Amino acid sequence: GEGFASSHIDRNETIQNNVHQFTALLSYWYRTLKVDDENPNTFIDAMQLDDAQEFKYETIARPLAEGSIQYGRTLTMDEFTLARARATAEYQRRKGSAKKKGGKKKGSKKKK
Repeated sequence: GEGFASSHIDRNETIQNNVHQFTALLSYWYRTLKVDDENPNTFIDAMQLDDAQEFKYETIARPLAEGSIQYGRTLTMDEFTLARARATAEYQRRKGSAKKKGGKKKGSKKKK
């Protein structure tokens, strides 16, 4: 989607990215403290992210937020790069698993 504000107001999606990082912080504590075991992803689900926003949330905002909680400070660039690589691999693995569970891909044919 458009995001939180038009591009001339939110250049480089700075506001949107900060909201995503804040949401990741809240979501982490919501899950960790088991506030709602039945719906542990309530905060992020409420954001209703499109695919591009979800990718940025999972591979940038979440590693930054959870890393800052883990280290008790802002991540260095090297720490962030490593955390982002791990998060990206996990995200792609999860998405790949979801596609496999959903059935065959468009245009794919079963081999006989």
